Amino acid sequence: MEAKTLPPLQLEARYDSRVWGGNRLAQWLNLPAAPSPLGEIWLVYAENRIADGPLQGQTLAAVAEQYGALLLGSVSFERSGSQFPLLAKFIDAADHLSVQVHPDDAYAHTVEAATGFNGKTEAWYLLQTEVNAQLIHGFKRATSREECSELIEAERLPELLRSVPAHAGTTIFVPAGTIHAINAGVMLFEIQQTSDLTYRIYDYGRPREMHIERALDVLDYRAAEPAETPPTQLDSRRTLLVKCRYFAMERWQLHGRADSATLPTSFEIITVIDGSATLRSFHGVWELTLGTTLVLPASLGAYTYEVANSVTLLRCYVPTEEL
Repeated sequence: MEAKTLPPLQLEARYDSRVWGGNRLAQWLNLPAAPSPLGEIWLVYAENRIADGPLQGQTLAAVAEQYGALLLGSVSFERSGSQFPLLAKFIDAADHLSVQVHPDDAYAHTVEAATGFNGKTEAWYLLQTEVNAQLIHGFKRATSREECSELIEAERLPELLRSVPAHAGTTIFVPAGTIHAINAGVMLFEIQQTSDLTYRIYDYGRPREMHIERALDVLDYRAAEPAETPPTQLDSRRTLLVKCRYFAMERWQLHGRADSATLPTSFEIITVIDGSATLRSFHGVWELTLGTTLVLPASLGAYTYEVANSVTLLRCYVPTEEL
């Protein structure tokens, strides 16, 4: 396929059953055939396959390798070549996830080089939360490797962890090195660097592998920064939720017709979290319903949303600035 522009890409999602997963995602998205319990849906990942269109059956990674900046955009391509840099997923926690930490790029590219993964900075947009639901984000106070090691050995690490309330509609930023956990009663959308490097530190007695020494290597031992990122209203329809060097995430709330366009600097990931719409571009028409996720290539250019009632979607991309 020779092209100067690429069409929107809809991917075959990956469904992961996890010990802490629930049934809310399957109910919310009407997925009767999904595994139970359903912990995660990987919406956009380099190894997901294209679901339809002229590139059907190819992985997102293969399309990125073939088309480079036409898909990824100039900023991402200049920084990391043909690697697709982001992973987007839904998570449903019916039980507490493990207390964990992720490495930064420097550690991932050296100690974990064989995996091919980057470090992992991530952000969560909270979709549904039960009453009194909590998240773990960072330490209550500054600590040290030695103190953490002693408390882990004594099974007293939770004494150091900061809990924050979980409220639907808020955004939590989790830089690499931040100790964290999603607790029971939270369903969320996550955008992150392309990585599956997770170091478990504490797991409520479940018989799963721990990664204590590597976790101690990468933890940020300072007192935690605020967990919630304040939203910035960009205009009447668009709100910036979070922005770092790896990704930006906006919430778009649309009615009627809205014209937009990708920029040559970055692809976009759009995910519908409420309502429905029709997306039209030079390449065709896509019906967007709850949970629909598309990758809009940087070369796509102009496209239009047509909204009969209302739609709320999350839009993620690689920002231009080196933050």
